[in-house]
Amino acid sequence: MPPVAEPIHSRIPRTASKRKAMATSEQPTSTERRCGGTLYTEPVLVIDQKPKLIEMSTAYAVLDENGQRLGSVVEVGQSQLKKAARFFGDFNNFYTHRLEMRDASDIPALTVTRPRKVFKSKVIVDGPAGQPIGRIVQENWMGKKRFALLADGTRIGTIHADRLLQPRRFTIVDHTGSEIARIIRTTAGLERAIVAAETYALMIDKRLREPIASLVLASAVAINTAIMQVKSSTVLDLIP
Repeated sequence: MPPVAEPIHSRIPRTASKRKAMATSEQPTSTERRCGGTLYTEPVLVIDQKPKLIEMSTAYAVLDENGQRLGSVVEVGQSQLKKAARFFGDFNNFYTHRLEMRDASDIPALTVTRPRKVFKSKVIVDGPAGQPIGRIVQENWMGKKRFALLADGTRIGTIHADRLLQPRRFTIVDHTGSEIARIIRTTAGLERAIVAAETYALMIDKRLREPIASLVLASAVAINTAIMQVKSSTVLDLIP
């Protein structure tokens, strides 16, 4: 997928009254910025879904805030039968989805697996060699969505959605309740809304240690796979 030309902040719709607040609260200062050009060193990651009229295989490009490619996310392990079923109907909830997050050299960095679900989702995050890292677990069905970040069964963070329907912002806090990152979701216009292609900007405030670093990195993909992938875009996606 060719890189986008404009910075990520210009692709996230917001009203003029919000721009000043975004500039101070969602952009790291010059002393905080880390531009190492990798999945784990950039302060802003853009997870950009490939536009498709019918989604039979999930795919994303992972970019920095200037549109330079840092990696990709691809769905693996799908049978032809599952692809055919996805073509004829929206059955994503009833299938297990396994995604690989790969670096710029196409080497796997993380595996994100969402088992089949009914009401609540859980996402299993493993390292490139299959070593367990943790889980992202949906804690509630009613109300604004909330996800626990778990490592060895212990909560090390939480993801909070900003609203009940079609959430646009997810705040990530650590075990102390301090905000460490946020995810901004957008379809970025009518054309992408029609094909249900979404963009997730993951903004990380500071360098994180493992295992929460990998769980935060996986969170933008996990959010889409857990609660957004099975929903069609609505007019709410066009409202800042």
